[in-house]
Amino acid sequence: MKQPHTPDGRPLYLSAPFIFGFVIAMVIPPISMLLFSKIHGYNISEAGAYSELVRFLNIRLLSASVIVNVGLFFLALRFDKELFSRGVLYGTVFIFVIILLYKYAL
Repeated sequence: MKQPHTPDGRPLYLSAPFIFGFVIAMVIPPISMLLFSKIHGYNISEAGAYSELVRFLNIRLLSASVIVNVGLFFLALRFDKELFSRGVLYGTVFIFVIILLYKYAL
């Protein structure tokens, strides 16, 4: 199968808009989770008896904060920024993989 390329011939994953979208999609969920935890006053790294509850809340917060990535993806598509939106999409899928690993493997 042929790899997708940018209009100037470079591989898709080496284009600046793709990398920028991927990085933005990776950074937004942890930042929104930290902001929510600071605003509502719970410790996202609590140990002891509350560790399962905190883990459950962290998974829920990460999953909910991916909604911002979805909005960013559709906004980029609206303004015909296809490479940026692909980066956001790939970053969001990567975040979902991290969430699944955090939920089931740890």
